[in-house]
Amino acid sequence: MTITDPVYGTIPLCGLQAELIQTVELQRLNLIHQLGMTFQVYPSAHSMRFSHALGVSHLARRMGTELIHNTPELNLDDSRREHFLNLLMAAGLLHDVCHTPWSHTLEPLFIELSGKDHMDVTRELLSGEVIWPIKGSGRIPEILNDYGIHPGDVSDLISKRYQGPLFMQQMIFGEVDADTLDYLCRDFTFTGVSFGHVDINRLLQTMVIRSDRIMFLVKGLQAVRDFLNARVEMYSSVYFHKKTRIADLMCLRAARKSVIDLKEFQDFWIMTDDEFLSSLMTRSRSEYVRDIAWRLKYRQGLFKRVFHIEAGSVTALEKTFLKHVVRMGRTAREAANALEQTICSRLNIPLYYVIVDLVSAAADVSESRFRELDILFVDKQNKKVSLWELDRHFAEYISVAQPSRSLLSVYVPEEYRDLCMDRLPRMMMTLVEKEEI
Repeated sequence: MTITDPVYGTIPLCGLQAELIQTVELQRLNLIHQLGMTFQVYPSAHSMRFSHALGVSHLARRMGTELIHNTPELNLDDSRREHFLNLLMAAGLLHDVCHTPWSHTLEPLFIELSGKDHMDVTRELLSGEVIWPIKGSGRIPEILNDYGIHPGDVSDLISKRYQGPLFMQQMIFGEVDADTLDYLCRDFTFTGVSFGHVDINRLLQTMVIRSDRIMFLVKGLQAVRDFLNARVEMYSSVYFHKKTRIADLMCLRAARKSVIDLKEFQDFWIMTDDEFLSSLMTRSRSEYVRDIAWRLKYRQGLFKRVFHIEAGSVTALEKTFLKHVVRMGRTAREAANALEQTICSRLNIPLYYVIVDLVSAAADVSESRFRELDILFVDKQNKKVSLWELDRHFAEYISVAQPSRSLLSVYVPEEYRDLCMDRLPRMMMTLVEKEEI
């Protein structure tokens, strides 16, 4: 079987891949947007999680094949080589199989509801502990076993708990892995932005295994630099675009009101994007939830940004205000909620129609990954060299680059825009001066 892909051209599928993609769990990903609500900003951003899963599986196989070729000392016979590649391909295909509707947009809600993320549920699915209440589900563990792949090995790779060779884990989730490579290239293609290009061929050709881990030949430095630059640019200009944040937070706010407060749609996490959004719009008991879902589904009346504090141009007063905001709650979410209630009360805006976005807090996970620059190279004398030793100025730049420059934003519906833009700055100055928050 072969599949035509807009990023890689023709992708050949082996028997294991061909059987796995026929399962209902993987086919569900055909109805989950890879980029959540980003199509509200970039209209062509309609790639689905299924194509991303195929891309990661394809890249994992290519990466494994290149590493076998570039590292003869692995000395794999045909049987071990096939098992090695099958394990990588299976992990690539299944790493996102339990994503919630709208991808990462609603994952915080699922964690809040269950105490688990989509990786935890994937482990349960692959072990056979959990079978979804969907006709035809539950075949994945059997398929893996039929091909000599232990489901536990796949789930360990996906959840970063793999106890085998480190380079295996690095190919799925590492410094330069198949998952990140695919989503950068795929999202670059489907958003149509002019930055974010990654030279995958060069990266794979210069990958080698030394001391049980992935390293790069020094001649691959520029390709690695391009990869790290692309990651920063895509986060700052696509993933954390202000309108993407608005749509994502509107969706999360309506979903939390419905699922957590009203106890509606408790099985939302196995629903598809439109199935869940349409349920919110037509079946929720809350008029607020139905209104927000309608705004999102038909792009009518998306909220507008009316207040913004930007890193790099923050004033002394704004710094003081941010310190006060942080003290309003034990967590960033509690602080944001407290400020929202204050704004609604002071400006007579209905509750929930003000969204305070502490973008820097949302970016913490991404930023920690950005600072992990444990990328090693091999020079002509076969000596290990770090990125810091090879290109210190670039390493310093990339280690402090921020995926978002926004520290705080406030979003409201269009009908409250003028009111907020006129009164919010003065109101916040008063709050700081009187220390009422």
